[in-house]
Amino acid sequence: MAPAIKEPPFYIVGLPESPVESAGVKEKFERMAIELTKVLPAIEEVRAVVKSKRIAKDRGRYEVSVEVYTPRQRYAFSERGFSLIAIYELMEPKLKRLLSSRPSRVTSSRGRSQRKIGE
Repeated sequence: MAPAIKEPPFYIVGLPESPVESAGVKEKFERMAIELTKVLPAIEEVRAVVKSKRIAKDRGRYEVSVEVYTPRQRYAFSERGFSLIAIYELMEPKLKRLLSSRPSRVTSSRGRSQRKIGE
């Protein structure tokens, strides 16, 4: 039997008050958080902050910043656009790709080389 994947706690701050848009965004974000735990099982928390600006009466511009917390590191991503659902659709593949990629061998050593350690 495969081990159950636990859902990380996820939070969305600053959702708009319209029930149609906020329900779709909550569903997308919950699905994205579950997918991220499949890629990186050590996720402790996923948090999104939505900032909105009204450009016209019927049109708004949104900025979404997502932070993913793991025991070793914090990842931060942001995206801008006019539709929250479209922003989350753009953000999901970027998050998966960046979180699942291997760290660079040069930057992961943080300047420590074998020559310096051996001396």
